[in-house]
Amino acid sequence: MKSPSRSGKPRRQPSMRDRASARVQASVRKSLFLNDVKRTTKRETKKLKTFAEMTATYFATRHGDVPESAVPYCSYVEYDTNGAPGAMSKSSSESQTRSIIREVAAAKASETKVRWLHFEGINTPTLDMLCEEFKLAPPKIEGSETTQRLVMMRHRDPALRFFGTHAFLTMQLLDREDCEGDIPLVTDDQVSFIYVPEMRLIVSVTEDRDIESDFTNLQSLLVNGSSVCNKNGAHPAMLLALLADKFVDDAFPLAEELGDFLEVLSHAMVSREGIAYNQPVDKTRMQLWRMRRFSIRVKRLCETYEEDALNLFGDDAFQTYIEAVEKQSENLEHVCDMYITRCLAILERVEVYQNQKTNDTLFILTIITVMMVPSQFLTGMWGMNFVNMPELGLSWGYWLFLALIPTFMIGIFVLLKMGGYLEDTPMDIDPVHYVKKRIAEFKARGKKDAEGGAPASPE
Repeated sequence: MKSPSRSGKPRRQPSMRDRASARVQASVRKSLFLNDVKRTTKRETKKLKTFAEMTATYFATRHGDVPESAVPYCSYVEYDTNGAPGAMSKSSSESQTRSIIREVAAAKASETKVRWLHFEGINTPTLDMLCEEFKLAPPKIEGSETTQRLVMMRHRDPALRFFGTHAFLTMQLLDREDCEGDIPLVTDDQVSFIYVPEMRLIVSVTEDRDIESDFTNLQSLLVNGSSVCNKNGAHPAMLLALLADKFVDDAFPLAEELGDFLEVLSHAMVSREGIAYNQPVDKTRMQLWRMRRFSIRVKRLCETYEEDALNLFGDDAFQTYIEAVEKQSENLEHVCDMYITRCLAILERVEVYQNQKTNDTLFILTIITVMMVPSQFLTGMWGMNFVNMPELGLSWGYWLFLALIPTFMIGIFVLLKMGGYLEDTPMDIDPVHYVKKRIAEFKARGKKDAEGGAPASPE
């Protein structure tokens, strides 16, 4: 049954031909849209797609648990707190990783040695074996958090949990991912720490596997006895402070790289203004905001270390180092704030340019409208239907109308020109050239006054 329309007549149902025509029209509209996209350069299209995909992947992984790695990479470092050489071993397979865990668990703790077991990527079987070998599993209480669960969870803020025999801590480190032809994407990866004071053992777990990690340089320093952890019988927790300091220091070059990108954008805007700068500036501001959030999280972690309610980090050298890390995180926050302010300044310049273009367009349209007023007036006057209008009977009235229009338009243009309505400000010449010229005049005048000598003072 056909449904009635508003007019009361039965509504016509679309036929198969109409539906096919609608599909063809939709296909044409889609092809026109794709053609418009293809008019952009291939590099720009690929660049935006790559950055968008990487950003979408980043946000998709921020709200789930830490992904499990099939074969976690494991490295073990044993260093001396009095500067003696240490030892380091690495695994390239799951069997080697399990062997390292068993060997470290079977070895006895030494008063001058600190053991650091580092994992890049983790999975549940390896984590369960780790907790079993080092006896890190707390009593099972319904609804309570376990060490395994805390490692696999994603924490938005620094977390500290104490399980009697060991403590669990977490923080973030910044990672740089290259986008082809675009600014680098800043991501924050989670790092979990298990600190066992009695065993003088620290276990660190990063969520991604990256064999070319910067941890290798730090591990070499520890083995060679060249770090702050190898001096004056350093506290085992000093390694936690050293890692936090490393994560903050690694963030500064990335912030400076984004700052250099903003400087290049500023120079580009000086040579050629436009509204196309909005997108790269917004991307840069997003990365800087992410780095600023990282610095705030480091400050919270430092505050947690300084409070030390459970007296796990009761060492003066450790607390002094943590205070230095906190100051570094504040400096990173200030740097990010500075560059974010610069982003806002560039966006304001883009907005000013857009408003100026709009005002220039409106100004031109206004001048054209004013110059067309006489023609509109004559058209309206001679278009009236009065009986006594002598001009309507003239044989040359049409040619008079055509002659009056350009005459009035030229007259209005001359009046606007003489009145200064078409002139720009005096600084329209060249601000830099104008300022240099004025400075040169002031210098010449001062030199002339100096050569003439100071006026004699009255007696």
